[in-house]
Parts: sequence; C-alpha cells; structure tokens
Amino acid sequence: MGTFFLDQEYKKIVGLGNKLGEIRDIIDWEKFRPILSDMYQDNKEIGGRPHNDEILMIKMLILAGWHGLSDYEVELLATNRLSFRHFLGYPDKIPDRSTIWAFKEKLTDKGKLHLIWEELQRQLDEQGYSTKRGTIQDASIITSDPGHAPADKPPGRCCKDQEKPGWVMG
Repeated sequence: MGTFFLDQEYKKIVGLGNKLGEIRDIIDWEKFRPILSDMYQDNKEIGGRPHNDEILMIKMLILAGWHGLSDYEVELLATNRLSFRHFLGYPDKIPDRSTIWAFKEKLTDKGKLHLIWEELQRQLDEQGYSTKRGTIQDASIITSDPGHAPADKPPGRCCKDQEKPGWVMG
C-alpha cells in the first residue's frame, strides 16, 4: 500500500493548485548528484556512516529557502504537511534540524551551496518558471497571566473592564 492513501489525499491538493508538485515533476533532480559527489566518503570500499540522500537534503533546503523557514520549521512542516511530503517523495524518515544544519554547513564549507541554487534556477528558467519567495505564517498559542482583580470585584472581569462606559454592577 505504501503511499497509496497519501497520494489519494494529495489529489485534493492538486485540485487546489499546488506549485510544489509541478516543480517536483519538472526538475531533473539527478543533475544535482554530480555537484555533491565529492562531499561524501561513505562508499563500501572506504567505509563510513551512510549519509542522507542528497536529493532529499536539497529539497529540504529548497523548501526552507522558498518559504523562509528555519531548520526546525522545515523539519516540522515536512513532517506534517502533505504537499511538502509529496515534494520530498514521501521519505521514510524526515531529516531532523541538526542534520539539515550540518548539510548546509558542509555545502558552505565545500563552496557548493551557490552551485545548488544556480542549477535549480537554470532548470526553472529553462522550463519558463520564475520564483517568488514566500513565507508561511505561524501562530504560537501562549497562556498569559490575567492579573488579579480586587476581592470586591466580580470574578472574570479585569479592573479595566470596570472603567468602560456602560459597565453596570448589578
């Protein structure tokens, strides 16, 4: 069954117009691998810990960059947002924020970060797309201290409420 149910739900998103899905399908993601090929030393002859798929990591950076997201936010939204998961190819595991940060650091140290964006832009230009950076708004719900009203005032009312015109104590 794999991603069958996710694909069915995603069809609803497609009906609403999902540019991420379009971009996912027009980009030749394999063109990014040669850019990053010398960054890893985890082949079977040498050994080393296997790394996350380069394409998945690049897609995470693209999501973060296009939506103005921090490493934490892109991890969170890639975990719980269906259009992001579809763009990523429904990976079994979403890279965590420290993995994303380490990948960006490695790209920067090796001078590869700009090459990634250049290749992406080249392919988008070739397909007739332009990009406009967006921001996803997030609201945090916090509990605030309501303060204390004097003992002779009705509960649930703030002192300022009593000063408003039309306030009648009954």
